[in-house]
Amino acid sequence: MKALALVPAAMLLALAACTADGEEPAEDPTDAPANEASDTVQEEPDPVELDLADAEGACPFIDPALLNSTTGEDFRFASGGPGEAAEDEELPAQLTCAVQTGEAAYPDLTLFIIGTDASAEVYEEELADGTETVDDLGEAAYWIVHTEDTGAGPALEMGWYDGGTIFELRYTTPEGTDAAAVEELVGGFTDLSKGISQAHADAG
Repeated sequence: MKALALVPAAMLLALAACTADGEEPAEDPTDAPANEASDTVQEEPDPVELDLADAEGACPFIDPALLNSTTGEDFRFASGGPGEAAEDEELPAQLTCAVQTGEAAYPDLTLFIIGTDASAEVYEEELADGTETVDDLGEAAYWIVHTEDTGAGPALEMGWYDGGTIFELRYTTPEGTDAAAVEELVGGFTDLSKGISQAHADAG
């Protein structure tokens, strides 16, 4: 199913939108001294302080108060936008959003939304091994906690299919976070996801 293959690219797109303009591509922003002076003051038009409704893309569908209460974090910045399908592929445009605290690279939340012609049954068939079912979320839904190759700590991934639209939510924690503690967030993120799905339907 081609749509699922786009998920990593969409996340990279969302996260890239959160970086400040003018950074060198190879430089890790966390390596830069916090008090380093700069001769040039550059604007950062994309990230906005929550109210998420002021951000673009998929951001307005996220309830910021519920996100903060679920995670216990103070998410303050969001960036999102539309993503266009590659010219050589017949795929619809994407909506993305990345949300961060502004204190460090992690924790962060990314949301990816894309339309699809595939059915809920095909969506379920394409899910990776090890996923767990989520009840009462769209027509088909799953969650999984990744503990390897996240670039940080454990990451909770929750995805669902609803009315011809694929949603994918990923919450990545700081390095050293207990995976069991991340699993305990599934209920809260299920409620957050239900709100996203309803807000998206209302906007349609």
